[in-house]
Amino acid sequence: MTPMRYLILLLLLLISLPATSAEIEAEAKAEIRRLEKMMTRVQQESQSTYQQFLMTQELRRNEMSESPTLTPTIPTGKSIPVPNYQDLNRLRLEKQERIEKYTADLDRLYARYKALENEREALYEQIKSLEQKPVEE
Repeated sequence: MTPMRYLILLLLLLISLPATSAEIEAEAKAEIRRLEKMMTRVQQESQSTYQQFLMTQELRRNEMSESPTLTPTIPTGKSIPVPNYQDLNRLRLEKQERIEKYTADLDRLYARYKALENEREALYEQIKSLEQKPVEE
């Protein structure tokens, strides 16, 4: 090859470098925007899961504090009918099943919340690393 061809080839390479660098930076910015959108979605789902957790926790707390009673309280002191043992036992079992269901729901919601928080943290780290790359180059 002649020196002129080397010079032309070198000039073409030098001209194409800034375009490639700008393309890489544009791709990084697009990836950051995509990750930020994903992070917003994850944060919203995490907040929703946390609110469901709090509501379920309150339902469970209320269920645990209530006693299963068939008899209405009569303030006048008149005779009160004796509750049926089978009905009381059925109510007690239903209450226990509800408490167990709430407990299982709480465990599931807590696990989902932790998974979402881990996903959010991973997205944040990816965004942080992409934002630092242009500074390093």
